[in-house]
Amino acid sequence: MDDRERRAGLCSALPWLMEDLAEEDGALAGLRTAVEAVLAGTPVLRAVEGLDIPAHVLDGVGPVRGDEPGDMVFDAVPRAEGESYRCPDGWCSLNEVRAPGGELPAGGRCWLRDRPLRVVEA
Repeated sequence: MDDRERRAGLCSALPWLMEDLAEEDGALAGLRTAVEAVLAGTPVLRAVEGLDIPAHVLDGVGPVRGDEPGDMVFDAVPRAEGESYRCPDGWCSLNEVRAPGGELPAGGRCWLRDRPLRVVEA
C-alpha cells in the first residue's frame, strides 16, 4: 500500500477519528497536527505515529461515509450511469461512485483539503 492510498484512508476515517480522539486529552490536537503534517507532505504513517490509530483504519477507503459496515454486500460492485467523485487534485486514491439518485459521497467535499470533490463520468 502506498501513501496515496493511506491518504484516502485517513480522509475517510477522519470524522470517526475526530469523534474517538475527542474523548482523550490532547489527542484531538495531535490529530490536527498529524493532518497538517500530511498536507505538508509527511508520509501518513509517520504523521500519525503515537496516536494509536490501528493500521487497518488507514488501509484504504472504507465504506461510503454515512453508511454502516453492516449494510455492505461483499463483492458488490456499484454500477452507476453518472458520476464518480474523486480527490480534487488526484492527491489520494478516493474514487466513490454515486448511486443514481443517491447522496453525494462524502458530502461532495475533500475533508483533508476542504475542497469540492472532482466529478467525472462513472
